[in-house]
Amino acid sequence: MQIINRRRLAALATTGATLSATLGAAVVAAPAASAHGSYRHCTTSASLFAANNPDFRVAIPLGYSGSQKTATCYLTNGDSGKGVTVLQRALNKCYSAGLVVDGVFGDRTEAALRGAQRATGATVDGEYGPNTLKHIGWPTYRQSTGQFVHCYKWSNIQWVMI
Repeated sequence: MQIINRRRLAALATTGATLSATLGAAVVAAPAASAHGSYRHCTTSASLFAANNPDFRVAIPLGYSGSQKTATCYLTNGDSGKGVTVLQRALNKCYSAGLVVDGVFGDRTEAALRGAQRATGATVDGEYGPNTLKHIGWPTYRQSTGQFVHCYKWSNIQWVMI
């Protein structure tokens, strides 16, 4: 009887250790909760007015909240699409980043974004979100000629989509 109980205890201990290791690995492998709250990925872009001049246009990344477009969106390493393309163009024009504009947020885009964040006083985290939107400059062009005008901050951009 004692031998059977020892075997059962040993088997139970082994099962417990295996289960603990498996659950521990699952907790480590589980994705972290989003630090972005309810913000959406920036999947598209829009052309807006700048500097109270309807001839001055600026493109910014946008996401969707339901059916409404919103500038309250984020981009991070691994993302791709129109929002990333617009961000890469802004980093190139306003911060001389020298990025290949390919619409893929990789390590070089992250490093360029960190540099722009550092230069403008934004939180330096290598992720694009509402804080970065408000701090970095956005290249503005004349609609009539396509000529570059200036890199304007969000405070000089009007939420009037073209």
